[in-house]
Amino acid sequence: MFDFIKKLDKSKKTLLYTCFFAFFCNGSLTLMMGSAMPDLKLAYGLDNTLGGLLISAHSIGNLVAGFISGLIPLYMGRRRSVMLLSSLAAIGFLMMIIWGNPVWLFLAFVFSGVGRGGITNFDNRMVNIISGGSPVASNLLHSSFAIGAICSPMIFLLGKSLFGWKAGLWFVAICGCISLFNLSRMKLDDDRPDRTDKTQSTMSFLKNPSFLILAAMMFCYLCSEYAINGWLVSYLQNNEAIVASFGLEGEALTAAIATYSQTMATLLWVVILAGRLFCAAVSAKLRQKRLMMVFSVGAAAFFGMMLMSTSITMVTISVAGLGFCMAGICPMIYSDASMFTNTYPMATSALLAIGSSGAILMPTIVGTLAEKFGFAGGMSAIFVTVALLVVFSILNVVVKTRVPAEYKAQAQA
Repeated sequence: MFDFIKKLDKSKKTLLYTCFFAFFCNGSLTLMMGSAMPDLKLAYGLDNTLGGLLISAHSIGNLVAGFISGLIPLYMGRRRSVMLLSSLAAIGFLMMIIWGNPVWLFLAFVFSGVGRGGITNFDNRMVNIISGGSPVASNLLHSSFAIGAICSPMIFLLGKSLFGWKAGLWFVAICGCISLFNLSRMKLDDDRPDRTDKTQSTMSFLKNPSFLILAAMMFCYLCSEYAINGWLVSYLQNNEAIVASFGLEGEALTAAIATYSQTMATLLWVVILAGRLFCAAVSAKLRQKRLMMVFSVGAAAFFGMMLMSTSITMVTISVAGLGFCMAGICPMIYSDASMFTNTYPMATSALLAIGSSGAILMPTIVGTLAEKFGFAGGMSAIFVTVALLVVFSILNVVVKTRVPAEYKAQAQA
C-alpha cells in the first residue's frame, strides 16, 4: 500500500508529508466548528438559523477558494499562494475567539473556509501529481483529514474542561501556524506556471460529461458531509427520543448527552479513517467507480437508519456504518478526476467550487428547517442529497468515460 512513497525522492517525500499535515489541520478545523457550535451559539446568543448561516459562510469561503486558488499561482507562484490562503484559516479562528458580533463571525467563518479550500485544492492536486493519480495516495491524504477530525471533539472536551470552550479554537489556530511554517519551506519543481500555456486557465473540461458527473457527486457528497459535520452534535443533543433513552435528569443528563454527542462525532471519523485505509488497500484491486457506487448506497441506508433510530445502540451503529460508507467517496472522486485535474489546473478549482456550493446550501437549509420542524426535520433534508449521490454514482459507472485529448497527448509524450 505504501510502495509509491518508497519510489519518491527526499524532496517529494517531504512535500507529501507537508500535504498530509496540512490536511490533518483541515480535519481538525472542520470538526472543531461542529464541536464548538453549541457553546459558540450559547456564548454569543445565536439562534439555529444564524448557526447554520455561519457554517454556510465557511462553505462560501471554500467556494471563493475554489475560484481563485487555480489562478493566484499564475501570478504569485504555488508556494506563496497556498501560504496566503491557508493563513486565513488561523486568522478566522482567532477572530472567533476575540468577538461574537454576527457580522464579525460571518467574516471569520468565511476566512476559515478560504483557508481550508486553499489547502484542499493545493493538496489534492499536488498529491495526484506526485503519485500519478493513485487512489492509494488520495485515500492516505484524506486519512490525514480523518485523523484531525477524530482528534478534534476529544481535544475540544479536554480543553473545555481545563480552560473553557475557546481552548479548542486556540488549538486549531496553533496547528494552522505550524502548517504555514511547513508550507513556507516547500521546494516545488514548477512553482510558477507558464501563463502563456492555455491549459493553465482553460475551462474546456466543463463540456466533458465524465467530469460533470464527478462534479455532481462532489456537490452531493459535500452537501451531506458539511451538514452532518456541522449539525450532528446539535442533532443528538436535541433529539428527545435519544435524550430520553439515557434515563437521567438534570446536570447528569446534560453531561451524559454532551459526552455522547461529541463521542459520536469522534466515532464517525474513527470509522471514516478505517474506511479510507480500507479503500487505500483495496482500490488497487477493485474498480473505484464500483466502490463509490456501493459505498454511496450504503451511506444512504445508514443515514436513513440514523434518522429513524431512537435508541443509543441503533444510533451508534448507524453513525459507524455511515462513517465507513462515506469514507472513500471523496478521495476516490478526486482520484477518478485526476485525468482532468492533472491536465487542467482549473479543474481542481472547479471541482472544489461546485462541491462547495452544495456545502453552502445544505447547512443553512438544515438550520432553517430545524427552527420550524425541529432537528429531525432539518436533518431529513440531507437524505435528498445522499439519494442523489447514489444516482450520480450509478451514472459514473454506466456512462463511458471520455478521456480529454490533452491528457492523451501528455500520456503519449
